[in-house]
Amino acid sequence: MVRRQQTWLVSVDLPIEADSPAEAVQRFWSYVRELGPDELPAFVWPTGDELAMQAYVAGEPHDLDPED
Repeated sequence: MVRRQQTWLVSVDLPIEADSPAEAVQRFWSYVRELGPDELPAFVWPTGDELAMQAYVAGEPHDLDPED
């Protein structure tokens, strides 16, 4: 039996202060390179089910609850 692959959406959201959209994009990629997967959370969810969004850090599920 062949298992059908699922489509996932993966997002990295960073609030960036900049003087222009081009500068914001440049700073975004700088932060991504600097922080990398060990520090920067990525959010993943199956297409069509945004409520199932889960944060991952360093390839592992991570609870980003500010109370913890």
